[in-house]
Amino acid sequence: MPRTFTCQNCGKVFPCNHRIKKQQKYCSSPKYQQVRRSLRKKKRYHNDPPYRKKHLIAQKAWRDAYPAHEYQKQYRSDHPEYVVRNREKQKERNKKRQKDTGSMIVNGTSLSPQTNGNGAYGLITIKKGKIVNGTSFIAQLQLLSVREAVFRQIGS
Repeated sequence: MPRTFTCQNCGKVFPCNHRIKKQQKYCSSPKYQQVRRSLRKKKRYHNDPPYRKKHLIAQKAWRDAYPAHEYQKQYRSDHPEYVVRNREKQKERNKKRQKDTGSMIVNGTSLSPQTNGNGAYGLITIKKGKIVNGTSFIAQLQLLSVREAVFRQIGS
């Protein structure tokens, strides 16, 4: 009775090829042979430094010969429907971004313009985007001269 093996990709049982000395793991389907070759190349790339160096040199030579911007320009000229579709999609994305015109401040309690009784004001730096935590740095201002003021932290 011939030996059998189970293909690691499709899971089917096949008779072993008697000419193969090692344990067979993949069936003879071209799709799964391509998977086997890809895995072997990936493993060799990580474990064989000279192979990796040769591969990187070949990649750089290809990128130098075929610049990405030229490829994109050629693709767009060959596929005008892609350009139209992309333009429409970008308009939709821009509209979605503009729809979110609600308050950018989630917790506005620390942004009160009034003093809290003792002359202290809340100071925060406002960055682009939402302000999720509105906890501010509390400081007290004392005017010492026209040019100089002292900031003293109050609280924490």
